Amino acid sequence: MSPKRFDTADDEGINPALVPHTDGLIVGSPAVPAPAPEAVARPAMTRRSWYLKTTVADAFQAAVDDIHHSTRVPKHEVVAALLEAAAGQRERVERSLVKSHVSHG
Repeated sequence: MSPKRFDTADDEGINPALVPHTDGLIVGSPAVPAPAPEAVARPAMTRRSWYLKTTVADAFQAAVDDIHHSTRVPKHEVVAALLEAAAGQRERVERSLVKSHVSHG
């Protein structure tokens, strides 16, 4: 169809469903509900990677999977809880690593 068709006298004019609305919506499109407050206030998320032994990574993944499957809590929340628990053991882990390196070094 030629673009000139829209300029003819017998045409009803521009189809309003094809004209962007001032809010960025197209006329005739369904209303978009406002996002839920909890969706707006989502915590920042990030990805990190560390180089570690395969056996350790496999054990961590198994723990994440086991907890996820038994609780149905999303995996990112399980990972966060495990990392928070590990961070809570920081001093104990540090002491253990110092003892290990002193006895091996």
